[in-house]
Amino acid sequence: MSIPPICFVTDAGASEPVTAQAIAAATGGAGWVQLRDKTMPDSDFAELARVLMQRLAPLGAQLVINDRVDVAIAVGAPVLHVGQGDGDPAAIRARIGPDMVLGLSVEEASQLPHVPAGVDYLGVGPVYATVSKADHAAPIGHDGFAAIARATALPCLAIGGITARDAAPIRAAGGAGLAVVSAISRAADMEAATRTLVTAWSNA
Repeated sequence: MSIPPICFVTDAGASEPVTAQAIAAATGGAGWVQLRDKTMPDSDFAELARVLMQRLAPLGAQLVINDRVDVAIAVGAPVLHVGQGDGDPAAIRARIGPDMVLGLSVEEASQLPHVPAGVDYLGVGPVYATVSKADHAAPIGHDGFAAIARATALPCLAIGGITARDAAPIRAAGGAGLAVVSAISRAADMEAATRTLVTAWSNA
């Protein structure tokens, strides 16, 4: 499948509100905006997701729900992304039906044989250590990303400390795109930072 080359992941710890982050990233060219918040109650998360879906659609961007399967189903999200600890991806696919795009986090090549049919793309990393996710696995670097991308036919998004400098090596390694958090959410101009990433990918 074809996935957007720039996916912005919202940052609950940044100074700018999540809605402002999402709109700036989408305006700057991010095709996906992943809503991620580990502590927000489901009801509030669902309400925010509905608002973002309405706000992002005119900008040509789609909302990705992180982890929360029930919320993704309830709001009719176009994309759901789950981690290794969020349940059996095959069972999740059965719950969400055939139409919702399903992504899965992969941290090392040994996890690839356990990726079931029904997963549409992989979020691969962390490429670098990152402050935006305290419980991340060991960084895999560009070489680790390349090894995973070579070993699967699924599109791979690189995540974990990603900035514009990573566009060329990740694209050369067979990556489908970049999943970016703080390089956008903590930039002085989030829209401009997103445009820089889009341009870097296009020129890679």
